[in-house]
Amino acid sequence: MNIPNFLTILRLFFPIFIGIVCYLKLDINFEKLIILVLFILFSLTDYLDGFLARKLNQESVFGKIFDPISDKILTSTSLIYILTFENIILIPSLLIITREFIVSGTREYMLKKNGKAIDVTFLSKIKTTLQFISISLFLAQDFLINYLNIFNIAYISLWIATILTIYTGLKYSYMTYIFNQKRK
Repeated sequence: MNIPNFLTILRLFFPIFIGIVCYLKLDINFEKLIILVLFILFSLTDYLDGFLARKLNQESVFGKIFDPISDKILTSTSLIYILTFENIILIPSLLIITREFIVSGTREYMLKKNGKAIDVTFLSKIKTTLQFISISLFLAQDFLINYLNIFNIAYISLWIATILTIYTGLKYSYMTYIFNQKRK
């Protein structure tokens, strides 16, 4: 166990933290604030675990497999929570969550069949960053001074992230197909 892997594992438990906060039946604004703070902290661990793994030369197979899964759990859990008060995000949330399952399955398939996991692409990192930004804005919209319409920014960011999500999902599927064709 090293620090980067610990941070990845921490994100895997994000749904438990959300469940505890919701179970406490706090004032809804206080609940959103706690979840916003937790989400931002957990989102930062995504950057930090990769940075530390490279800096400390602690990259591992565990990290390569579970880092993207922990991001998917963090994102999916947050989108489901936001759906409890913003049902307008149902379609992009469904598209994002479905893609995440498909890509996870594709990665697992490649690992089992070929002994090689699909590497995370730079565009997927941008997609994840946009998802994190839009989720943060949805959670923070009640707390920010509304110079700009935070909801619209969050909603547009989420749709851009959704388009990137679909594109990168298709790209992963295509890469898997091409890799398998070359092996035949």
